[in-house]
Amino acid sequence: MYWTITILILYLSTLILIGIISSKKSKTSKSFYLADRKISTLPLTATITATVVGGSATIATAKMIYLYGLPSLWLDIGAATGLIILGLTLAKIVRKTGLYTLPEITGHLFDNKVRYTAAILIILTQIAWISLLIQGAGAITAVLFPINYKITLIIIAIVFITYTLLGGQYAVIYTDVIQFLIMILGVCFLAAPILYFKAAPMFSNIPAEQLKFPVNDSYSFLPVISLFFMMLMPHLVGPDIYSKLLTAKTEKTATKAAILSGLFRILFAISIGIIALSAIILVPGLPPDQAIFAMPQAIIQLGPILSGIIFAAFISVMLSSADSVLLSAGTILSIDITKKKNVLISRIGILIIGLLALILALYLNDIIQTLKLAYTVFTSGLTLPIIFGFYKTKTHVTSKGAMLSLISGGTISLLWLSLGNPFQIDAVITGLTASIIPLLIFRDVKK
Repeated sequence: MYWTITILILYLSTLILIGIISSKKSKTSKSFYLADRKISTLPLTATITATVVGGSATIATAKMIYLYGLPSLWLDIGAATGLIILGLTLAKIVRKTGLYTLPEITGHLFDNKVRYTAAILIILTQIAWISLLIQGAGAITAVLFPINYKITLIIIAIVFITYTLLGGQYAVIYTDVIQFLIMILGVCFLAAPILYFKAAPMFSNIPAEQLKFPVNDSYSFLPVISLFFMMLMPHLVGPDIYSKLLTAKTEKTATKAAILSGLFRILFAISIGIIALSAIILVPGLPPDQAIFAMPQAIIQLGPILSGIIFAAFISVMLSSADSVLLSAGTILSIDITKKKNVLISRIGILIIGLLALILALYLNDIIQTLKLAYTVFTSGLTLPIIFGFYKTKTHVTSKGAMLSLISGGTISLLWLSLGNPFQIDAVITGLTASIIPLLIFRDVKK
């Protein structure tokens, strides 16, 4: 245990040190927000992958597989598909805009009212995303440290808020490259194969229903479709991902990095599937409210040094996503809400948004519900109007249609989710339906 904790403390201290060093390069708004648009294919692939492989791809997916079986992998399959489609279609268009944020791109496509509405909706969903990642990191560290779970949430939040606030995009990218390498080593090449060989002789004990794929009794066809689109759409249109694409050297760099990140996301999906199935064998019988700890408890059985490296990898998974989302939110607050490219405003915003996310994490304390809240509202409200906007010459979408789409999709999906998905229709399906109707009705057919 001593070695495991020591490795993690050294790792977290290194991240803060990188933030301090990076702060020297982040004096201007362009360097703080966009790393001077100098990022080449390999580091861009690393930072996008590190961003998209977060709590939903690991802790949440593992918990769902532990409880409901392999169809839960559609979370990761949907995300990977979204990234590959992004690379093949929109990545070069996003980079070509030369702008700073997704809401700014939205304003460029429509008008300032749509931009402002999008900015508010994005920040609200990003608070939920960051909360999800804090919970994921807390679930890992709570298994290690003999302190209250909520205290571990606070410690994790302080670390990534600190280095993001100090170093901006340079700190995020530098730490993401390191975290990407640790993630690949710890999750894909250590945790997955070692836990598989440890649990494989007993795989026959796993209930047959949990091994069924692509659907089973827990996740039939319609819920699987909902999972798939809930994750596909935010990876096709995502503020944190777009903030990375806008740092790319060229449009070609952005295209390549998005596709490669999609392929890496598939690798992580396979690895998490193996780890989660192994956890069913090695840590059996956990109740639903404790299932989030199944994967960490399986890993800790591998010994202090090895589990220390693997836990550092999973902490990397959470922090590398949280810092990117947090920086994106702070950037949007400065550029799109206050309409100023002011680094100080962004840093204050990063602090405030990080603290709000921490409060939400302490209040909700359910990673799957947090995931559904964040991804459902974002997918339903924001993705379709932006995709329609990129292809305005063909869709003839108007600013009025986009505004109504944002409001109706986000509001109805949130209401539907709060009512517990009536008629067994998922809030994502309802929200996307509500979002597309105004886009089809309010069109400028003269164009």
